[in-house]
Amino acid sequence: MAKGMVITVGVGRGIEHAIVLSIRNAHPDYVVFLVTEQSEKTLERIEEAAKELGVTIPPYEKEKVRDENNAEVAFEAAVAAIRKLGEKGIAPSEITVDYTTGSKPMSAGALYAAITEGCADVVYVTGERDQDGRVILGTERFFTIVPGRLFARRIRIEAVRLFNAYQFAAAKSLLDEFLKPFPQDKVGQLFPDLDGLRKLCDAYRAWDAFDHIAAKQAFDEVNRAIMEQWSPDDQIACNKGWVNRLARKLQADKLDERLCEELLVDLWANALRRLEEKRFIDAVARLYRLAELIAQFRLWHGHKIDTSDVDMSKVPESVGEKLERYRSEKGKVQIPLKASYELLSALGDEVGRVLEQQEFKNALSSRNDSIAAHGLKPVTEEVATKLKEAIKPLLEKVVPRLSSLLNEAKFPCLKP
Repeated sequence: MAKGMVITVGVGRGIEHAIVLSIRNAHPDYVVFLVTEQSEKTLERIEEAAKELGVTIPPYEKEKVRDENNAEVAFEAAVAAIRKLGEKGIAPSEITVDYTTGSKPMSAGALYAAITEGCADVVYVTGERDQDGRVILGTERFFTIVPGRLFARRIRIEAVRLFNAYQFAAAKSLLDEFLKPFPQDKVGQLFPDLDGLRKLCDAYRAWDAFDHIAAKQAFDEVNRAIMEQWSPDDQIACNKGWVNRLARKLQADKLDERLCEELLVDLWANALRRLEEKRFIDAVARLYRLAELIAQFRLWHGHKIDTSDVDMSKVPESVGEKLERYRSEKGKVQIPLKASYELLSALGDEVGRVLEQQEFKNALSSRNDSIAAHGLKPVTEEVATKLKEAIKPLLEKVVPRLSSLLNEAKFPCLKP
């Protein structure tokens, strides 16, 4: 693949030797010199120094910097130079920017352009100089910086901010875009922290969307090094274990395993995150489903009744006739939330008595009157909070270990 070079050009004596040495070191196929009105004459000296040192200058172009004392103008010229190379099929990942000579604003502009355009590296040439200010052959030293590593810090900060705000897709997109120019087989070596963060985004995005199987597969790519780097408190390791356990249970054949405490807690934790984000419609949807799931959980584990196919022989006569209304065309009795709690009450289960509580009925009524269900009212924070407060004691009753399990399902807060 062709390589390119962008070089700032100053007017000082002896700088031509440093530029020629830099070209010899980088071996570019094409060069764009950033010149000013005054420094354009330095190009002749560069060609002479190249002959003197036996270095072949590759084909080159010039890009004028209108004001060498204006870093912004220099930046725009440097970007134009990098894009000129792009027009010749030279990718930024194959471009070296030398900012050794020229005014300080020129150097600053070139350096920033190299960072924002994703160039391979930037170089600065120094060494012992003779009485004419020229770098003495054999003493030259090339200080090379990978611009991506400078910009990576900013990307990391922003990606962590998005991750902590549960914007996993946006964080992953940001990281993918930044890492795209680099050889993908070397990304793990160049940016191990960002590569690890990408894998975490995949895992938590799937988990947050209730795709526990995909989340488990993504967590399989999260090794101990990634967990230790991003979560010294072992929260990520704890989360990985939680997802693995829940995914295994959800794939089980028996309803005893699929309808588990972890599923209830996971749904509760998800609802709390939506409340934190002030996504009240999503929060209410999850809380209502949790209210259904609590009844289903209690009916199955306490009475071996499956709400998707009710065994009518286990139903008290007091509610038998009412439940028959829910018999489907396929002959199955499938009962909704309210009927599930009525059945629990008829069975003498204390969980079923929640329908006698005005707070619970009011919370369900507010949800039913909203645009998220059967009404036209907006889903406000008040509606979501009422439903949350009504469900919490119910959940604590059926899952006594709620507090400890919730710690396992809590998402980490990463530090940039």
